[in-house]
Amino acid sequence: MRCLIVDDEPIARSILEKYIAKTPSLELAGSIDNALDVLNYLKEGTIDLMFLDINMPEFTGIDLLKSMRNPPAVVITTAYSEYGAESYEYDVVDYLMKPIPFERFLKAIQRVEDRKAEHQAQTNPPHLFLKEDHTTHKVLLADICYVQAYGNYIKVFLEDKTLLVRKTIAQMESETKDHLIRIHKSYLVSLAAIQGVSGNEVILNEDQRLPIGKVYKRGVEYLSNN
Repeated sequence: MRCLIVDDEPIARSILEKYIAKTPSLELAGSIDNALDVLNYLKEGTIDLMFLDINMPEFTGIDLLKSMRNPPAVVITTAYSEYGAESYEYDVVDYLMKPIPFERFLKAIQRVEDRKAEHQAQTNPPHLFLKEDHTTHKVLLADICYVQAYGNYIKVFLEDKTLLVRKTIAQMESETKDHLIRIHKSYLVSLAAIQGVSGNEVILNEDQRLPIGKVYKRGVEYLSNN
């Protein structure tokens, strides 16, 4: 991640510069002493993370946050605790009190990375590319109702269509293990699609039931009740 330090204290900037240099996932893009210069700086390049001091002359860190429409991830670095509540109104990722220990700095970076991963998951939901004949389909895992073994193929039942894909059910289970559960040697089912369990069958709707294999029954009953 490309980082920008904004702080009017030379010592504070130097400490953060050293921390960034020691962190492999970070790259120092700039280190400036005036919040007024940030807007012009951002016009010249992309920043992923900004370490922002609050109490600066002329134009404070809060003033900067108020003026930015699409800010990068922001970690506040300050010697004043009273700005914490207000700064979080601007969706800052973390609030670090000076002097900042390296361990606390790393914790803030982990929070930034966690938020970035969460955003990526929301904008690019889990999916597979499944090939049927000469056409490759992008299939969201959330759209799969169930999968049935079919010889050297599998049938993938979606809400609006069915795909016949040359793949084993074991391969499909491995690729979708966090989204589909095995209920039978020949079936994988989305837990969200299960409406109930009756005897040795999973109920998908009034007209559709799938068999539960003996070795999978206990696991199906446990998941369906939790």
